Parts: sequence; C-alpha cells; structure tokens
Amino acid sequence: MAAVVAACLGVALIGVAIVFAKDGPPETTSQRIPVGEDGYVVREEPDTVFGGRDTLVSVARPDYYAVTYLKFQVTAPSGFRVQSMSLQLQADAKPPASLQVRSVLTSDWSEKELSYATRPGLGEVLGGEPTVSATNLVSFDVSAATPTTGNGPALYSFAVTNASDSETLTLFAGEHGAGAPALAVTFIEIQDTETLDGHQRGDGSGKPHPSGTVSPGASASPSVDPSASVTPGQPNPPGNIPAGRTLCGVGFIPKSGESYTQGIGRVDGLYGGLEAFRTFYTGAPSAWPGNAGKVGRTVVVSFKYNPKEILSGSRDAYLRNWFAQAPRDRDVYWVYYHEPEDNIESGVFTAADYRAAWRRIAGLADAAGNPKLHATLVLMDWSVFPQSGRKWKDYYAGSDVIDVLGWDVYNFNFTNPKYPDAATMVNRVANISKAEGKPWGIAELGTAILPGDSSGNGRAAWLTDAANASIRGGALWVTYFDVDFTRADWRLLDGPSQKAWRSFCDA
Repeated sequence: MAAVVAACLGVALIGVAIVFAKDGPPETTSQRIPVGEDGYVVREEPDTVFGGRDTLVSVARPDYYAVTYLKFQVTAPSGFRVQSMSLQLQADAKPPASLQVRSVLTSDWSEKELSYATRPGLGEVLGGEPTVSATNLVSFDVSAATPTTGNGPALYSFAVTNASDSETLTLFAGEHGAGAPALAVTFIEIQDTETLDGHQRGDGSGKPHPSGTVSPGASASPSVDPSASVTPGQPNPPGNIPAGRTLCGVGFIPKSGESYTQGIGRVDGLYGGLEAFRTFYTGAPSAWPGNAGKVGRTVVVSFKYNPKEILSGSRDAYLRNWFAQAPRDRDVYWVYYHEPEDNIESGVFTAADYRAAWRRIAGLADAAGNPKLHATLVLMDWSVFPQSGRKWKDYYAGSDVIDVLGWDVYNFNFTNPKYPDAATMVNRVANISKAEGKPWGIAELGTAILPGDSSGNGRAAWLTDAANASIRGGALWVTYFDVDFTRADWRLLDGPSQKAWRSFCDA
C-alpha cells in the first residue's frame, strides 16, 4: 500500500484527507431488493385505494386512466454505493409497447392510503424503452434515479405509465408473491477520491442531492401565493375579450331520450336563464351549429386531436373551415385538448408537440378574422399545486397564442366531512392567471355532496363562496359541471344547491 501524508508544522489542515490508495479495481456486489410498497391509482375513482390488490394496472383510456406506483428501500453495504439499478416487473401477458417509468417526487406515501386524490407528483422519465423477455419480464434501467431521502436508508419511488388507450398493462404486485416487482441493484466500492472532507453521503448512494429537490415533508413555494386573497378585478383583456360581470353557466349531458336543445331548456329553467355553456367534443368539433352553436350564447367549447395529427397538417382544412363558420354574434372560447396533463404524463404525446399544435391551430383560427374567437387553454387546478410535480407553463404555448386561461376546479375529497375553502381554491388559479396578465375563467367547477350533508346546505354554501370569489377575482365565466360522471355525481339535484347556483345566475 502506498501512502501520501500531508503535514506541515504550524499550519492547520482544513478539508484535507489522508488518502490510502488501494491496489486493483474496486469491488462490486449485487442485491435483488423486493418491492416495499406498491399500488395503482385511477383517475375515475379518485378516492379508491388499490394498494391491497395482487395486481397493478397502468393504462390511458379516455374513460379509465391508471398509473402504478412502486417504492423500494435500498441500504448500501458499508463502504459501497449504488452503481446501477434495474427495475424488474412481471407482466401477466405481452406488455404494450408504450410504457415508461418515471421518478416520483416523494416517497412519503403508503399503499394503504395511495389514491388518485392523494397521489404524489411525477418527475423525470427514466431508463428509456424497457427490455421484455420471452416470459414477459419487463426491465427498465433506472440507474439515473435519485433517492427521495437525505439520511438513513435510501427510498426510491417509481411510477409506471402506459400511453396506450386500448391495451392495459397488468403487473404482479408484491401481494402476488412470485413475480413481485424487484429492484436489481449493483453496488460498487467507494473510492477515496469520492470523499468530501472525509464525509460520505448518508444514504449510501454516493450521489449528490439534486438542486431544487424538495425534501420529504417540505413544500415548494409557487411563484404566486395560492392562499393570498385575489386582487379585485382583472387585467385589461386583450383585444375583443369582454370585460364586465362574471357570466354564470353549466356544462351538462342530456337525459335519456332528451335532445341537446331540450336539455338546454331544462337547465335554463333550473337556473333562471344561463349566460354561458360548456360543451365538449371528444374528437373533431362538429360542424356549426352543433351543440356548441345550439346554446345561442357564450360558449366554452373543447375538441381533441392528437398533436401529431395537427402537426401533419391533415386537419388544417377542416379546422380552417370550422373557424370560418363560427358565430360572430357571441363569444366562442375555443379549447384545444382540455386537461392534457395526464396524457402527457403517461406518454400519449409530448408537451412540446402539444404546444406546437396549439400554435398551428391558433394560426388557423386567426385566419378566420373573427373577433369573437378566443383561444382558451384549460388545465387542471391540480397542476399548480407543488405536490403535483407539474409546471403549468409546460402546457402553455405562449402569451401570443393563448388569449384566456381556463381552469377545472374540483373538490375530490369525497370522504372528508368538511368542504374545502372555496375562496382559496378559486384564488389559487386567479392569482396564477393574473400573474401571467391573462383573463381567466373556471371552465369546470364541481363538488359532490359530502358525507353528513344530506340536505345539500353545505354544498350550497360552498357554491356561493366559489361564485363570490370568482366575481371578486374578475372571472370571465364560471360553468358548473352538472353531470353524473364516472368519478362522481356532480349534479345539483338538491334544492339548496340549485338555489345557490340560480342566485349566482340571477345576480
């Protein structure tokens, strides 16, 4: 062994280590670590916990979106650090080709409590495409993953997403026994040159903590204080967007045997004459008038195409004509692919393609020369929460493209006997919009009746608070999602809730 000794009489040695160089290459050792906790979440069942199942599911169907979560505890042998890691998952059949594994921003979750409503946010994509064996063993290289803990055993959390809208990925969970998820880890002996003032990283990974990472239990602060009271009013709207009072509206689905026009009459009767409607096209927008035109007043209308279709130019002619035929006697807030976040997160398309598609479509709309057409981006309010791991501007094509910011604001805490503060929920998205200098509105507002509120009085108070906060914040419109949907029955069927929304519409 060769020794290098630094010493100098009368001089303090600060940050200098005595290093003993070892002959030969560093040693390695390997472990196969079983999953510690696992589960999956389903958007359409936001409060359901699936952590006790013996299978795990990922899929991106329009009516059923699921993501699998996995957690591992990794303890490096003394004097070793992680060199490489492979996430190994056993599928029950040939897996879809559209799989990704992503980091998870925190390991502060439990399979006994994990649900879509409580899910932690997702981070970067890891490992690229997986390898798949003849026995359907799916392996991802996750060597680039960083533990979510700073001291003690290292915790690694991963999410498995599936961009397919038709093929479901089914994996064996830890409860299955044979074929349970595992992390194959290779550790390498720490070399002396990896020390820093003689101290090693506490989790044994030998990797530096990434800058900006939020420690478990801590929260990142958004650029705008989400709890602050919103400043009254709104920025001067860019050309041709109306200022003035907040419009009251709904989105609805006709009852069985009821035409859309009959449904308009029904909800108008319930709420005393609505000023705005929210309409949806699951694919291409129907030629005018369509449902969006039948409402005969302000409309917030969505349509969907995969960005690749838009960028290919194959939809240009149809959309150019659709914009050219749009009404010119009422405001049309048109929305391309509302709530794209889950689709982007699961790899259905990229944020870059989404933004580029927005820019192309906006150009087609501008060519119509119709001052009543307003490009409106509609996102989930969840996407501005730090714990979502998202940055809402990832979906923003730019101030020169987007005229209005729209938000879908829902209370998903169905089992909580207390309604969340509605003003805080509204102020959060209002402040984000105002900081960007954009007019804004709530495209979908909703809450189910919570346990213990059989009369509906609690929900009625929540609706009134949400409406008042929207008015104070200068929202262009608020449309209630009056629909019995797969996630919950949001409809205002009780007298107090109907009266509260009618009071807003009559104000």
